Amino acid sequence: MYPVSPAFAQALRESHTAIVRVDAYLGGSLLASDIPITDGSVSVASGTGVRRTLDVQIADRGLWGTLDTIGVELRPYRGIRYPSGDTELVPLGVFSLDSMSMSVGPSGGISVQSAPDRWARVQRRQFETPTAAVATARISAEIVRLVTGAVPGITTTVTATSTATAGPLIWEQDRAGAVADLATSIGAEAYFDVTGGLVVEDAPLLSQTPVWTVDASPSGVLLSGERLRDRARTYNVVVVYPSSVSGTTPYAPVIAADTDPTSRTYVGGPFGRVPYRYTSQAVTTQAQATVAARALLNRIKAVNAQINVESIVNPALDRGDVITVLTPDGTTELHLVDAVTIPLAPGGTQQITTRSSRPEGDVPTGE
Repeated sequence: MYPVSPAFAQALRESHTAIVRVDAYLGGSLLASDIPITDGSVSVASGTGVRRTLDVQIADRGLWGTLDTIGVELRPYRGIRYPSGDTELVPLGVFSLDSMSMSVGPSGGISVQSAPDRWARVQRRQFETPTAAVATARISAEIVRLVTGAVPGITTTVTATSTATAGPLIWEQDRAGAVADLATSIGAEAYFDVTGGLVVEDAPLLSQTPVWTVDASPSGVLLSGERLRDRARTYNVVVVYPSSVSGTTPYAPVIAADTDPTSRTYVGGPFGRVPYRYTSQAVTTQAQATVAARALLNRIKAVNAQINVESIVNPALDRGDVITVLTPDGTTELHLVDAVTIPLAPGGTQQITTRSSRPEGDVPTGE
């Protein structure tokens, strides 16, 4: 969750004045400030890849010429104006203005739909010739090298704990795919954060400390919720098997399974054993395969237990955060945020999709 002041968190539970701002930048320089808008939202999903997308309706048609320049980026914010007149804003991302539309008639504003974050630039910057990894470099460092080769001059934050090295890898064309593969191989995620910086971190776990409580108390923020149970595309066994360009087998297949008897997808229960197979040239050791298998299992076994929540807007909330949900019947559960929508209309509500719910205090270590 983006860091906010205690006053901000408390204000969300009381009557408050929400404020929204959208700025446009070109080459890091402010192009247009506090652009008038009528509606919009920021959607946050995915792990590695395009994590945030922006939809916004710009009221001022006269900004068409200003924004119609290759390289323009939009930076939306949402926050609170306190009774003192002071404001606190939360950045919601940095988005490439790749396309926009406007009616040829005299009325109507400028429509921007599904503007992606900076990861779209990584996707576009494909390798022009076969490109080799720096074999002795850590995989996390190779992720940074490949991303900054497409988006130079950005800040980078690496907290991924793996020390695995890349080895003799060669990539043919897909830069973004190479980065995603590298991240998966070390149980990590790589994405652009709300300020446009690159983050490489371990995949989120339900055992993390909760950062926000969504509750139905008198000062609560829960408006409604819906439980979902769907076993489609749910697996409880991951098999990571080797792939080698030299024809040798660097390690035996590694199997990770849901062995928690209290889990709905327990391998010894009625769900049965449903395996998911994964291979990657970036996975070169038994230890690395074990990390990748556990991270994949945590992701794909949990989708059977989901909840959709509508709440008062907390713009600081992010995918991968753990939240506590207190339902009207008094049940307290922990949830890992999978997706969240942040409206750009001051009076809007927030949609949160979570997975892997469990009663508080019933989270196995490392899940």
